[in-house]
Amino acid sequence: MEKYPVKTYPVDMKKIKALAPRYPRHIRWSDEDKCFIGSLPDLCGDCCHGDTPEEVARELNISAELALEAKAKFGFPFPEPRSVVVTPSEYRETGTPGRIKALRKRLGLSQADFAVTLGVAKNTVSLWEQGRRRPDGAAAKLLQIVERTPEVVLS
Repeated sequence: MEKYPVKTYPVDMKKIKALAPRYPRHIRWSDEDKCFIGSLPDLCGDCCHGDTPEEVARELNISAELALEAKAKFGFPFPEPRSVVVTPSEYRETGTPGRIKALRKRLGLSQADFAVTLGVAKNTVSLWEQGRRRPDGAAAKLLQIVERTPEVVLS
């Protein structure tokens, strides 16, 4: 018989999966560890690491769900998320060359016109489509926005 029985509560995984993405995530490079470090400041602080920001972002999603599941299981309240979450664009992932070319063709643009539309060099679009380079930062986010709402660049 346990001396100190632990009371547990039912866990609503549907609620947890809906709430987890609302928590802010920080991804930073660590020169000391030679990898990216992921943090969930509102839930558990530094909690994962990886070779790419995208890998860490995926791990942060899992960590957020696990942290909320543990809080629910033991009856602790969920903290309010303190800020907005901005996730890395899926255009940073590998395997997007065909996707970028398909987007450009769907818009009916040549590489040169697509480059002007995005504010990048034609050579950059060519390298993206060949898979020799990946879009990063604002370009990756802009591609994601253009894919969802092409009228923002075609109007």
